[in-house]
Amino acid sequence: MTDSSSSSLEEQFRKCALLIAVYAIPPFLIIAAVNVLDPDMWWHLRTGQWIVQHRAVPHSDSFSWTGMGKPWAAYSWLFEVLIYGFLTRFGLIGILIFTYGLVLAITAALHSLIRKFEHRLAQSVGLTALALVAMTRTCSPRPWLFTILFFCIELNILVSVRRSRNFKRLLWLLPLFALWGNLHIQFVYGFCVLGAAAIEEPVMRLFRHWNIGDTDKPFPARLMVLTIIGCVLALAANPYHIQIYWILAETMSLGGLYGLVSELQALPFRSFPDWLVLFLVAAAAFMAGRAQRVSPFWLLLFVGSAVVSFRGNRDVWFVVVVAVTIFARYSGDHASQRFQLTSRLRVVVLVTVALLLALSVSAYHISNPELQKIIGKSYPSAAAAFVEERQLSGPLYNHFNWGGYLIWRLPSLPVSMDGRSNIHYPDRVRQNFDVWYGKPGWSLDQELLASNLVIANRDFALTQLLRLDPQFEIVFEDEIAVVFVRKRR
Repeated sequence: MTDSSSSSLEEQFRKCALLIAVYAIPPFLIIAAVNVLDPDMWWHLRTGQWIVQHRAVPHSDSFSWTGMGKPWAAYSWLFEVLIYGFLTRFGLIGILIFTYGLVLAITAALHSLIRKFEHRLAQSVGLTALALVAMTRTCSPRPWLFTILFFCIELNILVSVRRSRNFKRLLWLLPLFALWGNLHIQFVYGFCVLGAAAIEEPVMRLFRHWNIGDTDKPFPARLMVLTIIGCVLALAANPYHIQIYWILAETMSLGGLYGLVSELQALPFRSFPDWLVLFLVAAAAFMAGRAQRVSPFWLLLFVGSAVVSFRGNRDVWFVVVVAVTIFARYSGDHASQRFQLTSRLRVVVLVTVALLLALSVSAYHISNPELQKIIGKSYPSAAAAFVEERQLSGPLYNHFNWGGYLIWRLPSLPVSMDGRSNIHYPDRVRQNFDVWYGKPGWSLDQELLASNLVIANRDFALTQLLRLDPQFEIVFEDEIAVVFVRKRR
């Protein structure tokens, strides 16, 4: 074997190892996080089941007695049908498969985006890996995974069109937004990108001295306005049609939840991924500040994504994707030859990643029975089985965090509270928390007074108070939950 062929083989092996390293990250993030514990996943599953059974989307609430008959739209209906399908086909492992597949697709889309600016393989892989670790908290079975994926695809399309000036490719955005509107309400972030692209040219005209170079020409403002109009019309291709915009407006008006729900609060900076987010943002700001020519498009997107992501940690992906793209844009080696993925190399990477996934499943002892045991340690599965067996009747009073699970586990027993923000408004969520924390006036809560059945977490103050309340008696108790029934009046 000649030195040149040996060197080429070594180079191929190195590239293969780098690609395997970054595409092997998703299974470890998914499995280690044990994503069957996501509290909102359960009402999504129940909604998917309802849609499949009724062959229609819901227009009013039937899952909670406090919101029964109230107008409600399942704006993530297609996600819910898909995840329910994976559950019925594969059991709880199907949830992990579904989540893994989406995170793997996000990895591929983000890596493709970074490679457009950073041609060196090691650097592009490193940036992608850092981004995935920084977005660890979003690796759960939620519809926002589709938003992250479509956001990366949208940026890929815009960057390609920006370079090639082949504006016909913008038509790909229409089916993208049409699908996005059936999967998640956060398609609004896609419009943030289009809006930044639309106002870039007017901004540059306003500041005539702004120079970004010939390789980063802005989109024609009129063209982007037409594109936005086309995407707005495409979004109407869903079961709720133009009502989706009223749903969006209502969802955006629920700002009071930011102080109540942990995923809507600012980053706590109690874990490494949170600090990594801050590092990536600072690194992107440094690279953009050092550059002599900065595009208003990327600057607007960077500032906007930072505001959104640092306000609520579930949107941390937004600034992470923008930050690593900006870092690659202003630090990448554009002179080097871009690495091309051959078909043989793709097969090797996919097979190796699949083997690593299988080894991960084996190492973590992942199986449907084991996942069910994990659920039983965090949710009132035994209590729900008792209620079901004894056919206890409601109205049921429950905590916000368990509402989604009880919707799924006890479909014939409507809950009092769950995680659907467009049914249970901030004032009611706050009241629910206050009652469970045993704050003054808890015994006067109208929903508790109307309840005949309480499924309580053993650790809450209300549970201890109800033990002493002569109006209730304990009919079941284990290490997770206590079931109270109201004594006959």
